[in-house]
Amino acid sequence: MRIEYRYINFNKTQNEHKKIIKILDNYSIKYNYKNDINCVLDGFQYYLEFKLYDNNTSLKEIQKKLKPFNLFVDINTLYSSEELNNAKYFRINVGQYQYPQPEDNFNYLDKTFDLKYYCSICGIGKIQNNPFRLKKEPKQKNNQFWGLHWEFDSVFVREEAKNIFKRENIQGIDFIPVILNKNNKQIDRFYQLKIETVLDNGFNPYNTIKITCKFNNEENTNKNNNEKYCGKIKYHHPRIGGHLFDKKIFFEGIDIFMSNEYFGSGGEAHKLIIVSKKTYEIINKNKLKGIEFTPIMHEEYKNDPNCT
Repeated sequence: MRIEYRYINFNKTQNEHKKIIKILDNYSIKYNYKNDINCVLDGFQYYLEFKLYDNNTSLKEIQKKLKPFNLFVDINTLYSSEELNNAKYFRINVGQYQYPQPEDNFNYLDKTFDLKYYCSICGIGKIQNNPFRLKKEPKQKNNQFWGLHWEFDSVFVREEAKNIFKRENIQGIDFIPVILNKNNKQIDRFYQLKIETVLDNGFNPYNTIKITCKFNNEENTNKNNNEKYCGKIKYHHPRIGGHLFDKKIFFEGIDIFMSNEYFGSGGEAHKLIIVSKKTYEIINKNKLKGIEFTPIMHEEYKNDPNCT
């Protein structure tokens, strides 16, 4: 396991670019620089991008020299093939390609969820009771796995993935239809993965932040004392190291789970989707695209985050 620090400079001042590039050149750090701002990150244009890693013996020295430039930093944990192969459970992520419909004023919430216990301030508590609705049929033909903006714990699959999961007897799931919003018709050969098993509480937040839905909370938000805050808890995703869970909450016979705990920031909250090693191996064996795996860490390895 190693830590990746991805630096982004959105500032268009060329003199600043030259100073940063001089530092990078002195340490032989590769970078991506476009003076004509052709680079785009999550819809934002940027000029300079480079990556540093925790195994660089000069890391702290370089970071100290970069600090005055106030660069955006995205921190990721990278895992080796050996670490992936040794893990027993994995968190999965899929790409987001559309917004759930109708998207104006988040009206899809009423169409898709029971909101009786939903808190609009923290995003916790909605329960799906209707199929998702899409604006158009998915275009990513090579992706067997697919996702939506705003709904990070909803995973969609194409017919091939569905058939493989059924053939391989993947346990803990069902498949529900997805609707095309303009004509109320089911999208052919495309399904939402319904995850039937929720784990017990078992997340250890030693390497992240607990967020409470309350006035003036840990994110330094929720400033209106007249709001009705629900008091529920969620967590930031760990920026360094993986998600650490008590090993006892996992059990044999189920291949796909959802965490009991919520994760997110601001008004967004979602649960983790966790799959067994069997599921991981089947997806890789069949070369199904559109999905990423991150090993789940077990409680017993808290003192050695290189183990999974």
